[in-house]
Amino acid sequence: MLANNFIEKSTLQKNIFFAFAALIVLFTSISLLKENYLLAAIPIGVLALIAIIKDYRFLYYGFWAALPFSIEFYFGSIGMDLPTEPMMLGLTAIAISIFLQKIGKISFQYLYHPISLFLIIHLIWMFFTSLFSQSQVVSYKFFLAKMWYVIPFFFFSFHMIKDISIIEKIIKIMAIFLSVAVLIVLTRHAIDGFTFKGSHHVVRPIFRNHVSYSSILVIVLPFLWAFRSNIKKLKYKRLMSAVICLFVVATYFSFTRAAQGCIIIAIGAYFIIKFRLSKIAILSACILITLLSSYLVTNNKYLDFAPNFEKTIAHTSFDNILEATMKMEDISTMERVYRWVAGSQMIKEKPIIGYGPGSFYNHYTKYTVSSFETYVSDNPEKSGIHNYYLMTFVEQGFIGLLLFLGLIFSIILSGEKVYHNLNENRAKNYIMAATLSVIVICTLCLINDLIEIDKVGPFFYLCAAIIVIFDFQTRKSIAHDAN
Repeated sequence: MLANNFIEKSTLQKNIFFAFAALIVLFTSISLLKENYLLAAIPIGVLALIAIIKDYRFLYYGFWAALPFSIEFYFGSIGMDLPTEPMMLGLTAIAISIFLQKIGKISFQYLYHPISLFLIIHLIWMFFTSLFSQSQVVSYKFFLAKMWYVIPFFFFSFHMIKDISIIEKIIKIMAIFLSVAVLIVLTRHAIDGFTFKGSHHVVRPIFRNHVSYSSILVIVLPFLWAFRSNIKKLKYKRLMSAVICLFVVATYFSFTRAAQGCIIIAIGAYFIIKFRLSKIAILSACILITLLSSYLVTNNKYLDFAPNFEKTIAHTSFDNILEATMKMEDISTMERVYRWVAGSQMIKEKPIIGYGPGSFYNHYTKYTVSSFETYVSDNPEKSGIHNYYLMTFVEQGFIGLLLFLGLIFSIILSGEKVYHNLNENRAKNYIMAATLSVIVICTLCLINDLIEIDKVGPFFYLCAAIIVIFDFQTRKSIAHDAN
C-alpha cells in the first residue's frame, strides 16, 4: 500500500514537472516569436504565485534576491521596475491583509517610537500637500508609490523581523545575488577596458545607471562588514572578506564620486557613533549648511558661480572629471546647480506647502536662471532636482523638510543610543550597520533623488525599522534588569 502511494506521488510529481517544463518552452517560444521577452517570465510568475500563497515569506525574501536584477521597463509613458515593484505591491497587500486579520492582537508599541512618529506625520503632511498640489495627479501617484516603500519595509518589518537571524538571512541573500550582479558588471567592464565612459553603459540593463549601481554597493557594505564581524569560522570570514573587497573594487570602478566618498564618510561616521558624537556632528552640519546657504543668497552671491557654457562639458576621463568638478566645468555637477538654483527660486514663491510631491519636473523650467544653463538642460530624461532635501523643500515646503530632517536625525540618534545600550556584540554590529547605511543614503541624497528608487528606498526603511525593533528590545531588557 505504501509502495503504491509512493509510486503514485512520484508519478504525479513527474507529471507536474514535465507540464511546467512544457509551459516554459511554450511561453519562451511565443516570447521569441512576438519579441516580447516578458512573456517568458509568466511561468516563473505562476510558480512564484503558488509559493507565495503557500508562504508569504517567500515573497519577502524573494524581493531581496530579485532586487539586484530589477530592470526598468516602460509601458508607454509609465515606467516600472520589474519584478521588484509588483513584488512591493504584493508585500503591501499582504501586510495590510495580515494587519486586518490580527488587528485586535497587534501591539502598537512600535508606532510610538520617535522614528515612527516622525515618519507617520511626514506621510500625513505629504498627503496634505498633495491636496493643494500644482500637479495633483502626479502628487497622488507619488504618495501611493511612497506607501509601497514604507508599508512593506518599515511597518511590515515589525512583523517579519523576530530576531537577528532574519536580518542575517537578508544579508546572505543580498551578498549572494548582488555579488553575481557585480561580477557580471565587472566582467563586461573588464572587456571594455575599465574605461570611465564604459562605466555608464556596462551596468545596463541590470542597473538604471552607474549611480544606482554604486549606491546599492555602498549601502550594503556596512551590513557585509557587520556579518563578517559576527562570523566565527575562519573560512567563512575569509569568504566575506573577499565579498567586501569585491564590492569596494566595484565601487571604485563605478567611477561615482559620491559613492567612493561615502565609504570614507561611513568609516568616519563609525567613530562618531562609537564615541557618542552624533549630536555634535548633526548640529555642526546644520550650522555649516545654514551659513553656506545664507552666504549664497545674500546679494545673489550664487550668481558668481555661474559656469562658462562653452567649457562646461561631459568628460571621458575620471581624472578630468575630478579636475573639472573643482573648476565647476563638469556638466553633471553644473546641471545639478542649474536645477538647484531653479528650486531655490521656487521656494521663494511657495515656502510653506510647496508645489506638491513629485511636481518639481513639471514646473521648474519657469524658474531657471539662464546663466547656469548647460548643454543638457533640456533634460530629455525628465530627471529631478538631484538633491532630496531641496526637492522635499520645493515640493512639500519648509514643514515637509523639517519633518524629513526630523526623521533622519531620529534614526541616527536612536541608532547611536541603541548601539550603546546593547550588550551583545552581534546585535550591536547590525545596529551600527543600519545606522551607517542610513548615513550613506543621506549623503548620497545630497546630490541625488534616491529614496523612491527601488535599489535604495527599501534599505532606508528597513534600517529604520531594525533600529526601532532593537530599541524596544533594549528597553525591555533594561526594565527586566531593573526589576
